[in-house]
Amino acid sequence: MLRITLHQDGSQVCLELAGRLCGPWVSETENAWRSALGSGKEVAVDMREVTGVDDAGRQLLAAMHRAGAHLIVQGLWMTAVVDEITGERPFDGTRRRRWNKNTPRNPKFPNLEK
Repeated sequence: MLRITLHQDGSQVCLELAGRLCGPWVSETENAWRSALGSGKEVAVDMREVTGVDDAGRQLLAAMHRAGAHLIVQGLWMTAVVDEITGERPFDGTRRRRWNKNTPRNPKFPNLEK
C-alpha cells in the first residue's frame, strides 16, 4: 500500500509518498507525477516515508530523476537506492570516480599503486 499526497506552493509541486512503491502503486504514482508535470512547476518527490521499492518503482524513480524531479530521501537504504538511480553510487557501494593517468588508484595510499 502507498499513500500519495500532492502539495503545491508558488513554484513547486511535491509528491509525498508513504509506504511501498511497488505493484499497482507504481502506475498510480506515475499518474500523479505526470499530473504534477503538467503544472509547469518544479517537481519534488518526498520519499522519506517509503519503506520499499520494486524494480518497476526504481524505473519510475529513474524516469522522474531524468525529467528533473528532485528526489528527497532519508535513511541508509533509500539513500543507497537513490544514489544508485542517480549514478552517485552503484549498488555494490563503491563510489564512482573518473580516473585519469595521474589519479592514484588507491587514494588512501597513493604510493602503493598496482
